[in-house]
Amino acid sequence: MFAVVGMGAVGSLFVYFLNNAGVKPYVLRRHCEEFYFCTAGCRRLEFTPVSEIPQVDYTIVAVKAPQSLSAVPHLRGVAVVAQNGVGGFELIREMYPNAVAAVVTYGVYREGCRSELRGVGEIILPKEVRQFGELIQRGGASVRLVNDIEPYRWLKLAINAAVNPITAILQRENKVILENNDVAELAVAVVTEVAEVARALGVALENPVGALFEVVKATGGNLSSMASDVKRCVKTEIDFINGAVVKYGRALGIPTPYNKTLYSLVKALEEKC
Repeated sequence: MFAVVGMGAVGSLFVYFLNNAGVKPYVLRRHCEEFYFCTAGCRRLEFTPVSEIPQVDYTIVAVKAPQSLSAVPHLRGVAVVAQNGVGGFELIREMYPNAVAAVVTYGVYREGCRSELRGVGEIILPKEVRQFGELIQRGGASVRLVNDIEPYRWLKLAINAAVNPITAILQRENKVILENNDVAELAVAVVTEVAEVARALGVALENPVGALFEVVKATGGNLSSMASDVKRCVKTEIDFINGAVVKYGRALGIPTPYNKTLYSLVKALEEKC
Protein backbone atom coordinates (compact mmCIF):
# COMPACT_ATOMS: atom_id res chain seq x y z
CA MET A 1 0.00 0.00 0.00
CA PHE A 2 1.18 3.49 -0.86
CA ALA A 3 0.44 7.08 0.08
CA VAL A 4 1.50 10.46 -1.28
CA VAL A 5 1.94 13.66 0.70
CA GLY A 6 2.28 16.63 -1.62
CA MET A 7 0.26 16.38 -4.83
CA GLY A 8 2.29 18.85 -6.86
CA ALA A 9 4.40 18.19 -9.94
CA VAL A 10 6.57 15.47 -8.37
CA GLY A 11 3.74 13.91 -6.37
CA SER A 12 1.57 13.63 -9.46
CA LEU A 13 4.47 12.04 -11.35
CA PHE A 14 4.70 9.27 -8.74
CA VAL A 15 0.93 8.74 -8.80
CA TYR A 16 1.11 8.45 -12.60
CA PHE A 17 3.74 5.69 -12.39
CA LEU A 18 1.87 3.94 -9.57
CA ASN A 19 -1.34 4.01 -11.60
CA ASN A 20 0.51 2.52 -14.57
CA ALA A 21 1.62 -0.30 -12.26
CA GLY A 22 -1.98 -0.92 -11.19
CA VAL A 23 -1.79 0.90 -7.84
CA LYS A 24 -4.29 3.46 -6.57
CA PRO A 25 -2.51 5.27 -3.71
CA TYR A 26 -3.89 7.29 -0.83
CA VAL A 27 -3.31 11.01 -1.25
CA LEU A 28 -3.48 13.48 1.60
CA ARG A 29 -6.51 15.55 0.72
CA ARG A 30 -5.90 18.78 -1.15
CA HIS A 31 -8.08 21.15 -3.17
CA CYS A 32 -8.08 19.00 -6.33
CA GLU A 33 -10.64 16.19 -6.29
CA GLU A 34 -9.59 15.33 -9.85
CA PHE A 35 -6.04 15.56 -11.13
CA TYR A 36 -4.75 15.08 -14.66
CA PHE A 37 -1.30 14.08 -15.89
CA CYS A 38 -0.37 14.87 -19.47
CA THR A 39 2.24 13.17 -21.66
CA ALA A 40 1.15 12.65 -25.28
CA GLY A 41 -2.42 13.06 -24.03
CA CYS A 42 -3.99 13.82 -20.65
CA ARG A 43 -5.19 11.17 -18.24
CA ARG A 44 -7.06 11.41 -14.99
CA LEU A 45 -5.02 10.12 -12.07
CA GLU A 46 -6.58 7.53 -9.78
CA PHE A 47 -6.13 8.04 -6.04
CA THR A 48 -8.07 7.92 -2.80
CA PRO A 49 -8.17 11.32 -1.07
CA VAL A 50 -7.90 11.06 2.72
CA SER A 51 -7.59 13.47 5.62
CA GLU A 52 -5.58 10.89 7.57
CA ILE A 53 -3.28 8.35 5.95
CA PRO A 54 -3.80 4.73 7.09
CA GLN A 55 -0.94 2.32 7.64
CA VAL A 56 0.92 1.84 4.35
CA ASP A 57 4.23 0.33 3.26
CA TYR A 58 5.56 3.53 1.67
CA THR A 59 4.71 7.20 1.96
CA ILE A 60 6.05 9.38 -0.85
CA VAL A 61 6.86 12.85 0.44
CA ALA A 62 6.73 15.43 -2.33
CA VAL A 63 6.01 18.62 -0.42
CA LYS A 64 8.40 21.49 -1.03
CA ALA A 65 11.33 21.78 1.34
CA PRO A 66 9.91 24.69 3.42
CA GLN A 67 6.88 22.49 4.28
CA SER A 68 8.98 19.46 5.28
CA LEU A 69 8.01 19.36 8.95
CA SER A 70 4.31 19.66 8.09
CA ALA A 71 4.53 16.24 6.40
CA VAL A 72 5.96 14.39 9.42
CA PRO A 73 2.66 13.70 11.29
CA HIS A 74 1.29 12.00 8.18
CA LEU A 75 4.16 9.59 7.54
CA ARG A 76 3.61 5.83 7.62
CA GLY A 77 5.91 2.94 6.68
CA VAL A 78 9.05 3.97 4.82
CA ALA A 79 9.04 7.65 3.86
CA VAL A 80 10.53 8.23 0.41
CA VAL A 81 11.42 11.93 0.37
CA ALA A 82 11.64 13.49 -3.10
CA GLN A 83 12.54 17.17 -2.76
CA ASN A 84 14.76 19.82 -4.22
CA GLY A 85 17.70 21.11 -2.24
CA VAL A 86 19.40 20.03 0.96
CA GLY A 87 17.98 20.42 4.44
CA GLY A 88 14.34 19.38 4.10
CA PHE A 89 15.12 15.66 4.09
CA GLU A 90 17.40 16.12 7.08
CA LEU A 91 14.58 17.80 9.02
CA ILE A 92 12.22 14.94 8.19
CA ARG A 93 14.70 12.18 9.06
CA GLU A 94 15.47 13.78 12.41
CA MET A 95 11.79 13.47 13.33
CA TYR A 96 11.07 10.27 11.36
CA PRO A 97 14.16 8.02 11.14
CA ASN A 98 12.46 5.60 8.73
CA ALA A 99 13.01 7.99 5.84
CA VAL A 100 15.14 7.72 2.70
CA ALA A 101 15.94 10.34 0.07
CA ALA A 102 15.03 10.09 -3.60
CA VAL A 103 16.27 12.18 -6.53
CA VAL A 104 13.89 12.98 -9.39
CA THR A 105 15.26 14.47 -12.62
CA TYR A 106 12.06 14.41 -14.68
CA GLY A 107 10.84 17.83 -15.79
CA VAL A 108 7.19 18.27 -14.79
CA TYR A 109 5.19 21.48 -14.88
CA ARG A 110 2.04 21.80 -12.78
CA GLU A 111 -0.69 24.36 -13.15
CA GLY A 112 -3.81 24.01 -11.04
CA CYS A 113 -5.04 20.41 -11.09
CA ARG A 114 -3.01 19.42 -14.14
CA SER A 115 0.61 18.34 -14.53
CA GLU A 116 2.50 18.07 -17.81
CA LEU A 117 5.63 16.02 -18.48
CA ARG A 118 8.14 18.32 -20.18
CA GLY A 119 11.37 16.40 -19.79
CA VAL A 120 12.15 12.71 -19.37
CA GLY A 121 14.68 11.93 -16.65
CA GLU A 122 15.04 9.27 -14.00
CA ILE A 123 14.23 8.49 -10.38
CA ILE A 124 17.27 7.60 -8.29
CA LEU A 125 16.64 5.57 -5.14
CA PRO A 126 18.78 3.89 -2.46
CA LYS A 127 18.93 0.12 -2.81
CA GLU A 128 17.09 -0.43 0.47
CA VAL A 129 13.83 0.52 -1.27
CA ARG A 130 14.40 -1.80 -4.24
CA GLN A 131 10.83 -3.16 -4.02
CA PHE A 132 9.39 0.32 -4.43
CA GLY A 133 11.77 1.08 -7.29
CA GLU A 134 10.85 -2.09 -9.14
CA LEU A 135 7.15 -1.30 -8.82
CA ILE A 136 7.33 2.21 -10.31
CA GLN A 137 9.70 0.86 -12.95
CA ARG A 138 6.92 -1.50 -14.01
CA GLY A 139 4.79 1.63 -14.23
CA GLY A 140 7.14 3.15 -16.79
CA ALA A 141 9.58 5.08 -14.61
CA SER A 142 13.26 5.09 -15.43
CA VAL A 143 14.74 3.96 -12.09
CA ARG A 144 18.31 3.74 -10.87
CA LEU A 145 19.15 2.01 -7.57
CA VAL A 146 22.35 3.19 -5.89
CA ASN A 147 24.39 2.39 -2.79
CA ASP A 148 24.88 6.03 -1.82
CA ILE A 149 22.29 8.68 -2.69
CA GLU A 150 24.32 11.68 -1.47
CA PRO A 151 26.36 12.33 -4.66
CA TYR A 152 23.12 12.39 -6.63
CA ARG A 153 21.40 14.71 -4.15
CA TRP A 154 24.29 17.16 -4.33
CA LEU A 155 24.51 16.89 -8.11
CA LYS A 156 20.83 17.78 -8.36
CA LEU A 157 21.41 20.60 -5.86
CA ALA A 158 24.18 21.96 -8.09
CA ILE A 159 21.91 21.90 -11.14
CA ASN A 160 18.94 23.38 -9.26
CA ALA A 161 21.18 26.11 -7.81
CA ALA A 162 21.89 27.27 -11.35
CA VAL A 163 18.64 26.59 -13.20
CA ASN A 164 16.00 27.51 -10.63
CA PRO A 165 17.03 31.02 -9.55
CA ILE A 166 18.19 32.06 -13.03
CA THR A 167 14.89 31.03 -14.60
CA ALA A 168 12.98 32.55 -11.68
CA ILE A 169 14.70 35.92 -12.06
CA LEU A 170 14.44 35.97 -15.86
CA GLN A 171 11.00 34.29 -15.94
CA ARG A 172 12.18 32.09 -18.76
CA GLU A 173 12.13 28.38 -19.47
CA ASN A 174 15.20 26.24 -18.72
CA LYS A 175 16.49 26.55 -22.27
CA VAL A 176 17.52 30.18 -21.62
CA ILE A 177 20.77 28.74 -20.24
CA LEU A 178 21.50 27.26 -23.68
CA GLU A 179 20.43 30.33 -25.61
CA ASN A 180 22.52 33.02 -23.90
CA ASN A 181 26.29 32.77 -23.39
CA ASP A 182 26.33 35.15 -20.42
CA VAL A 183 23.63 33.15 -18.67
CA ALA A 184 25.48 29.93 -19.45
CA GLU A 185 28.69 31.30 -17.91
CA LEU A 186 26.79 32.29 -14.77
CA ALA A 187 25.23 28.83 -14.51
CA VAL A 188 28.64 27.16 -14.81
CA ALA A 189 30.08 29.41 -12.09
CA VAL A 190 27.21 28.53 -9.74
CA VAL A 191 27.57 24.79 -10.36
CA THR A 192 31.34 24.99 -9.83
CA GLU A 193 30.84 26.62 -6.42
CA VAL A 194 28.43 23.89 -5.35
CA ALA A 195 30.87 21.19 -6.47
CA GLU A 196 33.61 22.79 -4.36
CA VAL A 197 31.38 22.83 -1.28
CA ALA A 198 30.34 19.22 -1.86
CA ARG A 199 33.96 18.15 -2.26
CA ALA A 200 34.82 19.76 1.08
CA LEU A 201 32.02 17.70 2.64
CA GLY A 202 33.46 14.51 1.17
CA VAL A 203 30.94 14.21 -1.66
CA ALA A 204 32.51 14.00 -5.10
CA LEU A 205 30.36 15.12 -8.05
CA GLU A 206 30.97 13.51 -11.44
CA ASN A 207 31.13 16.10 -14.25
CA PRO A 208 28.61 18.56 -12.74
CA VAL A 209 28.95 21.07 -15.59
CA GLY A 210 28.25 18.39 -18.19
CA ALA A 211 25.29 17.18 -16.14
CA LEU A 212 23.92 20.74 -15.99
CA PHE A 213 23.79 21.05 -19.77
CA GLU A 214 22.38 17.53 -20.20
CA VAL A 215 19.50 18.35 -17.86
CA VAL A 216 18.85 21.73 -19.48
CA LYS A 217 18.73 20.11 -22.92
CA ALA A 218 16.35 17.41 -21.66
CA THR A 219 14.05 19.88 -19.85
CA GLY A 220 14.48 22.96 -22.05
CA GLY A 221 10.74 23.57 -22.39
CA ASN A 222 10.08 23.31 -18.66
CA LEU A 223 9.49 26.30 -16.41
CA SER A 224 11.25 25.51 -13.14
CA SER A 225 9.27 25.25 -9.93
CA MET A 226 11.03 28.33 -8.58
CA ALA A 227 10.16 30.34 -11.67
CA SER A 228 6.57 29.26 -11.23
CA ASP A 229 6.63 30.19 -7.53
CA VAL A 230 7.96 33.67 -8.29
CA LYS A 231 5.36 34.10 -11.02
CA ARG A 232 2.60 33.15 -8.56
CA CYS A 233 4.19 35.27 -5.82
CA VAL A 234 4.60 32.42 -3.31
CA LYS A 235 7.52 31.37 -1.14
CA THR A 236 10.30 29.58 -3.01
CA GLU A 237 12.77 26.86 -1.99
CA ILE A 238 15.74 29.25 -2.29
CA ASP A 239 16.74 28.77 1.37
CA PHE A 240 17.19 25.04 0.75
CA ILE A 241 19.03 25.46 -2.56
CA ASN A 242 21.38 28.43 -2.94
CA GLY A 243 20.84 29.36 0.70
CA ALA A 244 22.06 25.91 1.76
CA VAL A 245 25.16 26.26 -0.44
CA VAL A 246 25.96 29.64 1.11
CA LYS A 247 25.46 28.26 4.63
CA TYR A 248 27.73 25.26 4.07
CA GLY A 249 30.29 27.39 2.24
CA ARG A 250 30.46 29.86 5.11
CA ALA A 251 30.94 27.04 7.65
CA LEU A 252 33.69 25.47 5.52
CA GLY A 253 35.43 28.73 4.60
CA ILE A 254 34.60 28.38 0.91
CA PRO A 255 33.49 31.57 -0.93
CA THR A 256 30.17 31.24 -2.76
CA PRO A 257 29.60 34.71 -4.27
CA TYR A 258 27.55 33.54 -7.27
CA ASN A 259 25.19 31.50 -5.12
CA LYS A 260 24.93 34.36 -2.62
CA THR A 261 24.01 36.83 -5.36
CA LEU A 262 21.27 34.62 -6.78
CA TYR A 263 20.02 33.89 -3.27
CA SER A 264 19.77 37.60 -2.47
CA LEU A 265 17.98 38.43 -5.72
CA VAL A 266 15.35 35.72 -5.26
CA LYS A 267 14.82 36.74 -1.61
CA ALA A 268 14.23 40.29 -2.86
CA LEU A 269 11.61 38.98 -5.29
CA GLU A 270 9.93 37.09 -2.43
CA GLU A 271 9.78 40.26 -0.34
CA LYS A 272 7.91 42.06 -3.12
CA CYS A 273 4.99 39.64 -2.72
